[in-house]
Amino acid sequence: MKRLLSRLLQLVRIRLSLWKDIFYFHKLTIKYNASIHTDNDIEKMQYTLLRENHTIEKGLSLKNPRKGFGQQKALKLLKRLNKYFDVYGKTDKEFLIYPLGTIKHYIHYTKSTGVEIPIIEREYKILMEKSGFVDVKEQGGIIQVSKDEILKKCNSSFESLLNSRHSIRYFSKETVTKDIIEKALNLAQRTPSACNRQGWHTHVFQGEESVRLIKWQGGSHGFEDEIRTSILVTANLKAFLYYEIHQAYIDGGLYAMNLINALHSLGLGTIPLSCGFTHDKLKGLADFDIPKNEVPIVIIGVGNLLENFNVAISKRKNINLTNKFH
Repeated sequence: MKRLLSRLLQLVRIRLSLWKDIFYFHKLTIKYNASIHTDNDIEKMQYTLLRENHTIEKGLSLKNPRKGFGQQKALKLLKRLNKYFDVYGKTDKEFLIYPLGTIKHYIHYTKSTGVEIPIIEREYKILMEKSGFVDVKEQGGIIQVSKDEILKKCNSSFESLLNSRHSIRYFSKETVTKDIIEKALNLAQRTPSACNRQGWHTHVFQGEESVRLIKWQGGSHGFEDEIRTSILVTANLKAFLYYEIHQAYIDGGLYAMNLINALHSLGLGTIPLSCGFTHDKLKGLADFDIPKNEVPIVIIGVGNLLENFNVAISKRKNINLTNKFH
């Protein structure tokens, strides 16, 4: 009887601890989530502007961007950048250089297709004059890279591996073989995990099933049909204890990045696609036979490289903005 009572008390303590952590994380989310009071906080505004900027870069990096695409998004971005300058320009004006570089590239590309965008050109010119920047060339937009260039660098050193990886949105028609996927999966198994539990899982989809998964994800408009192989990385909630409610995402994220690098080292192209969705959206994974005890981490689109292709510049921040020595 004492053993049973002790076990019941332990279960109560575990449940109370879980609820305490869930409530605490709820408070943090309400206070700091970027959807709430976005423009009242410089960091929230910067993060959301980078997100909006990247939607334009993504459009430019497609195989065949739709003629005249993204005009409303570009105009909205310019208006928010203008507001940013008015509110935070004295604090961090340099932040504007990257998105303005993307807008400049977008204007050049759109006009080259015969589409005139005078309002966007005018707003861009006004903001450039206000900010005092002379030029933002090659700070945003896209660049062209080659298969040969990638293959020369992806295995020469770890530094070259990282610097030669890009998110690629269109591939050759050559099928990605099971052997090369298994080789990448074996390499990724070297990922460290909490107490070596290796709580990750992978689900490989090919052909029309891959396209169906990518369409469910919903963030690949314009290139869903390009991704004929995809790998859904998940983490098994059964691997973690009551005080590790975030550990599934930590271990799963570590594994996913190692898998992306492994695929790249083998000469394949990849595009990581977010699974950061609400519960209602994630319930759709049941249609792909994903168990409820597995939380999605990321979908990795995989393909063989074309001889030449465009990728987003995706400029990275200086580490002074992302690091603090203690």
